[in-house]
Order: sequence, then C-alpha cells, then structure tokens
Amino acid sequence: MSKNISVIWKKMGMAGKLEITNAGALSCDCFALNGDENRLNFTVSDAKLDPGAFGTIVTVRAENPFSFFVRDVNAKMPIYIREYEVIVTEGCDQRSYSDIAEGIAKNGLVREMDRMELEPEESFESAAAKTKNMRVPIWLGLGRDIRMFEVAPHAVENDSALWDSITPMYHHKRIKYEEMGDANIRFDYFAGRGIGVQYKLSRWLENRVLPILNVLNEDCGIRYEQKLFVTNEIAPLTEENVLGTHYLVSDQYAGWPTEKTPEQKEATARIHDSELFRNDETVIYLKVEAVNTAKVPRYAFMRLPQPNVASIPEQSVHPVVFEDGYNYFSKTGRVFMTATLNGKPFSEVDSSVLLQPGEKAVYICKIPHMPISRERAEALMQTDYDEKLAECVKYWTDKLDNIADIHLPEKRIEEMMKAGFLHFDLVCFGNNPDAAVAPVVGVYTPIGTESTPIIQYIESVGDTKLAERAIRYFIEKQRPDGFMQNFQTYMSETGCGLWNAAEHFKYTHDIEWLKSIKDNLIRGFEYIKKWAEESYDESLRGKGYGMIYGKVADCEHPFRSYMLNATTYGGLRSVADVLAYIDEAEAARIGDFAEELKKNIIESLEESFAVAPVVPLSDGTWCPTVSLWPERNALGLQSLFSLGGTCYTHGSMVIEDDNLGGGNYLVTNGVLEPDSVYISFINNVFAEMLAIDNVAFSQPYYCVQPYTNLNLGQIGAFLKEFYNNMSALADRETYTFWEHLYQVSPHKTHEEGWFLMRCRWMLYMDEYGKFQIFGAIPRAWMEDGKEISFNGMKSRYGKLSVKAVSNVANGVIKATIKLESNGFVVPEKVSIRLPHPNGRKAIGVVGGEYCPDGECVYISGFDGEAEVELRF
Repeated sequence: MSKNISVIWKKMGMAGKLEITNAGALSCDCFALNGDENRLNFTVSDAKLDPGAFGTIVTVRAENPFSFFVRDVNAKMPIYIREYEVIVTEGCDQRSYSDIAEGIAKNGLVREMDRMELEPEESFESAAAKTKNMRVPIWLGLGRDIRMFEVAPHAVENDSALWDSITPMYHHKRIKYEEMGDANIRFDYFAGRGIGVQYKLSRWLENRVLPILNVLNEDCGIRYEQKLFVTNEIAPLTEENVLGTHYLVSDQYAGWPTEKTPEQKEATARIHDSELFRNDETVIYLKVEAVNTAKVPRYAFMRLPQPNVASIPEQSVHPVVFEDGYNYFSKTGRVFMTATLNGKPFSEVDSSVLLQPGEKAVYICKIPHMPISRERAEALMQTDYDEKLAECVKYWTDKLDNIADIHLPEKRIEEMMKAGFLHFDLVCFGNNPDAAVAPVVGVYTPIGTESTPIIQYIESVGDTKLAERAIRYFIEKQRPDGFMQNFQTYMSETGCGLWNAAEHFKYTHDIEWLKSIKDNLIRGFEYIKKWAEESYDESLRGKGYGMIYGKVADCEHPFRSYMLNATTYGGLRSVADVLAYIDEAEAARIGDFAEELKKNIIESLEESFAVAPVVPLSDGTWCPTVSLWPERNALGLQSLFSLGGTCYTHGSMVIEDDNLGGGNYLVTNGVLEPDSVYISFINNVFAEMLAIDNVAFSQPYYCVQPYTNLNLGQIGAFLKEFYNNMSALADRETYTFWEHLYQVSPHKTHEEGWFLMRCRWMLYMDEYGKFQIFGAIPRAWMEDGKEISFNGMKSRYGKLSVKAVSNVANGVIKATIKLESNGFVVPEKVSIRLPHPNGRKAIGVVGGEYCPDGECVYISGFDGEAEVELRF
C-alpha cells in the first residue's frame, strides 16, 4: 500500500534525509527546501499500514529528528509535534502549518500533565475513594534478627482465608519443625463466631507507629481485641539483648540471592547454627480480650492457635498434646505454645465463654519461634504479659526517640514516616552492636537499586550509624574485581553501591570512614571503566557506545539501559565529589570518566528519540518517545510492537515501557536537567500512556518522575502520584507496602522507601546545590492553625530543623529555619515554599524575596538561621 505524506515545518528552508524501517520504499531519501518553502511532499510505497507488529516507520533526519508510523498519518488528526514545530499530514491536506496548529489549539484540549496542575490538589481522601484498598500481612520481630513472625488476620492476605494466622519465619521463609516432617509451619486461630456477610475487622499499630499489632473484630455484642508483639523468650527486650543474625546467614533465607563465593559459603556454614539456634528464642505474644458490650449476657467464641489446620479441622491430625496450658508434641515433648484464660492455664482448642454485660475473657498465648523444652516453657508460662508489652513499647519508642522529631498536620503521613523507619529497622539484619546489616527489600536480599531509598531515608531521619552499617553490607560483599551483586543476576548494584557510600560521607563528613572505603570506591570505578570500555565500538555510535550493559529487572533484557547507566554515572560522580577531600588526582580521574559516560549516554539518548515513533497526547499534539535502551532491538515503546515481540508481564501490557518513568533517573543522577525537553517528552508519554493519575502499573515505585515534577514546580502531578500510589499500594491501617498492585510480596521496603523519600522531598531537597524547603507540601497543610515542624533531619548541609505556623485567618504564615552546619558547606541561597490554602499570593514578605509563581521565599546570604513571614 502507498501513502502520500506532507511534512510541514514552521521554519522555512529545512534540509535533511528520510529513512524507512520495516516494509516499504521512499520516493526520495534526501531533501533541501528552498528558503521560502516549509512543506516536504513524498510517497511511501509498499508500506505495512495494517494494525499489528512491524508497522512501517519513517524517520525524518533534520533539525530535531523524529519518526512516525506511516499508518498514523491522518489529515483529520495530523501529527503535530509542538516542541519541534513540525506537522505530518496526508499529501491531500493543503492547510498551512499555522492553520493546522491553530485548529488543534482551538479545540481547548489539555495534556494529562496540564490536567493534573489544573485540577484541585489531590488528597488521601480523594485518592482513596478511587484506588484499590489492599490489606497487607504484617511482619513482627526484633530488628537485626531473622527469627520473625508474619501475622495475617482473616481476609487480610486474601478473601478466601479461613483463619487468623501466625507464621514463624526466617526472614520471609516459613520454617519446619522436626515433629511435623516437611510441612512448613503456620498457626491458625480465630476470635469470634466466624466468617459472615459482614466484615467488621480493623487493625492498627500500637501508638499508630510501633510494630505491635492491634486487631479488633466486633461480633454480636462482643469486641474481640487482639494484641500481638514479639519479644525475647528470657532476656529483657533491650538493644543490648538483641544479638541479631549475621548477614551471610540472613542472605541464605532471603529471596533469590546471588550465589555466594566459596569463601562466603564456608563462612556461612561455620556460623549458621550458632546464629539461628539459641538458648533464647524470639516469642510472639497473642492476647485476645473478648469484652461483652451488649446489655445482656453473650457468648464469646475462641479457637486457639494450632499448627497447620486444614479447612476441615478434624482432618488435621498432628502428634500434639494440649494439657495444663502446654501445647506440645507427643514424640519429643517440645512445647510450641503456652495458653491461659483469665490468668489460669487453659487447654481447650475451641471454647465458648458466657460473659455478663461488661465482663471480659482474656486469652494469652505465647508461641516461641521454635519449640522449647518443658522446663523453658514453664518459665515462659510465668512471664508477665504486661511487663513484656511495656518492654516492647519502650524498645521501639527508644528507636524513634533517636531520630528526627517530625510533626505534620496530616497525621497519616506523620505516622507513616515514623512507622516506615521502624519497618526498615525491623528488616536490617545483622549482628549487634556494630556489624554490617543487610537492608533487605521485602522478601528479597538487598539489591543496590532497591536498597537505595531505604538507606537514604535512614540517613535523612538521622540514624547515620544504621545507614553506614547498611552500606557496609555492599562494601564487605564487594568482589575483589570491584563488582557488586547480591540479587539474582541483576547488574545494577555497583553504581548504586558506590553512590550510597559516597553520599554517606556527604551526610556525615566522616573522613575516617571515607579513607576506610577509598580502595572499595576505586575498585568499583575500575570495574565500571573496564565494563564500559567493552562498548568502545564505533558501530555502537548512537546505539550504546561507551555504555555498560546488563539486566536491571526481572525480565531478561541485558542491554545498555538508560536507568543502569544513569545510576552508574550518579555513583561515579558522587565518588569523584567526595574523593576530592582525600585524593584529588583519583577524584579528577573518576570525574573525567564520569563526564565521558554522561556524554555517551546523551548521544545515544538523542538517537533513541530520533528513531522512536511519536505518540498522540490528549491535547491533540504528538510527542516523541524513547526506548529503555539504545540498542536497535527496540524502537520506542515496546508495547507498540515496532519490532514485534510480546509485552504482557507482571500484570500489564505496558510494564516493559512503564520503566520509562525510570527515565527520570537521568534527572535524579544529574545526566539531564529537570527542564530538559527529553524529560518533558518522557513524562508526557508516561502520564498519557503508561500511568493512571501519574502512577505506573504493576510496580509503580520504580518510577521516580515525582522528583522531576517537584523540581519543575508541578505540584499537582507530584501530589497525584503521591496520594494515588500510596493509597493503593500501602495498607491503609498498618502502613505496610505491597510490591505489586496485584498483592505480591509483602512488607516491601523498597516501595515504602521511595514513598518515604517522596515525603522527604516534599519537606526538603538538598541535591546538586539546591536547598528547597516545603517544595511540594499540600495547600491543606497551611490551613489556619496548622503547623509543620521537624527537628533534626539530616541533610548534605547539616542537621536541619524547620517550623511553619499558619495564621491565615489574620493573613500571616511564619516559618523559622535552623541549619547546624558543623563544618558542612552552608548553601548560599535557600528557598521555602509557603502556599496559601486558597491559592492567594502574598502581598508582603519579611526575611527574603517572594516569588509569586512558585509561592516561594528565596533567602540570600543564608548563615544557618532564618525567619520568614508572609502577609496576605
């Protein structure tokens, strides 16, 4: 099939050439328009114009080269690339450039990015009304120690669950008891009459933030109030009495670790048993308090935890005995649970108790992680529940007392910032007090990319010691040649590992730390340098020249992805920054190589945009796009099947392209500026084709476009993603995150890490010379009488404390800023955004220069303290 095509530029006298991909032939391949001409006419013959893969593509190589599917050319809906000032239409369309451009503009349509800025700001309530509500099982433990428990009240993990359940785990792997053969152990129980047509179960964390779970089930006048927490079997629960688990043993129980070296295998085998089998087990305490709230007597019903119960319980025949409050295995006598009712030993699996109005029945079950001897069980039976609970509350509260103090008008976000830190602490596995810890990402072993937001948030809230221990995991496991790899065959960890190590110095200015890891940083650089040199092949110009290659996610795409190379560049640049303090020559050498890598990335990126078919946007214009890597086995979005193939994976047709939002790693790592036209293209395509309300499909927190949104002042887009993403992926009651939007992989700290870094960005950003405070806070946070404050957050400039108080009823918002530099470089200019809740602009300012467009006050000559007042 043939098609006559016209390309019309706003600018006269264009020259260049045409190329064709897939089927077809061009009537010309070079062109040079006269100085008074702006229309190029040509014919494509034998083109594939039908729907499906391998559609014919034409590339126009001129100023701002671009490509399009021939079948997309339509006089009724011309291809108008506004940023390039060029239009592609059918040859029969004789309209001028201005006629077509003005006609499209008159339709009054807007792009998705613009829509998000025009609409009222998103809130949790508005987002939660339209997003999925996904409940997540909760993990309970001590931190550092992989002897944990997963708790899933019925209908939490899935609606087909028959029981409330408690599962002992080593990290995320279910354990076995010798008395139960090869079966993984899970304890099933139920408080209440059963599963009915109504669901009245609610959950919350102790004090809204601590890893102590409360569950309430209201059933026919009886309130079943559960409380679950984990503590030591014998020793009081204090930091000194939590020994932790060596990270090499932790790795063995994490999901899909990279194979260990022979030396690591030998070391793991030597310490394994002593790390896991100790004379002081972790124990989960379960208290069920059944309270009669009716005005008449009511029965309370309870089924105590039992191992591996079948859907028809009488079919569960296990070699167990339950007597005198001890539940034990008949063959070995080992006790797996003690139970009391109203303080007395109780041995009935199923029971009902008649309660008078206001009366209560209190069941307490104590389940050690592994069964224990009768002698130890007798001691466990005697432990005081209230005393152990108080120890547990203090243990976790003390951890919060040692980090920044945060107070926000939106309590949900404040609670998530505090609970999130404890979620990270819970699964940083390693030996106390000072050894390296594994910052695992949900069920998986640490991953350079996915552990990064976890480490950065821990740094930000002030626990730089724990952050250092997490970074040492990557340092200590670095291979002699400099390579870092801990998860599967992912190749994306070395650059991220170097970046976290270098950034730690920026937070602490610990010269001794920097000196201690200098060799690791240089070895990592040398490995990357040799890796990149494998691509010094002129045939790869514009196709990945000088870039490193390798798999970065689950799908087998071992290519020169922009995400991989951007994060690697960021790591090298940061290493060069900090090595300048102790070795200027090495810093210069690494810095020069990093800039060469950056140049190569941009060169290939420009070509990738040139050959990728443009796509339509919702305002009637079209937009260039790009593939995730520059090799020619991909042309633009894979979901458009330019080169065939399949795309559906991880619950989405567009997930292979969704990581285009990850193109913003080019911004977060300094390859491109936020206002780059290429980043604008990426984020427009992402918002239109690959996202819902700026949230990607499947595993959306891999996309970091909110960082760019914030830097560009796109507050609407930032808050759309912020609230829609977290309201769907996080448990709305316990604040734990899933990995995917189809409820896979619980307690996913990578996702939680990126959410918490969005909170951090919202409150302050201090990267690459910028110091921006409150850059994306919602307007609602500045309603009259509300206050935002944080004290002791860490930045690359020092310890930061900020307070803002709204008194807009009297036309005033005030803020104070204090930065304890402690030898750090103080930024010359600081900005603070103080948005009026109704969008009004300030009419007066004290303490700086007011910018009405961004609602910011710029403070010049900042010396560490400032006071700002806006008047409305």
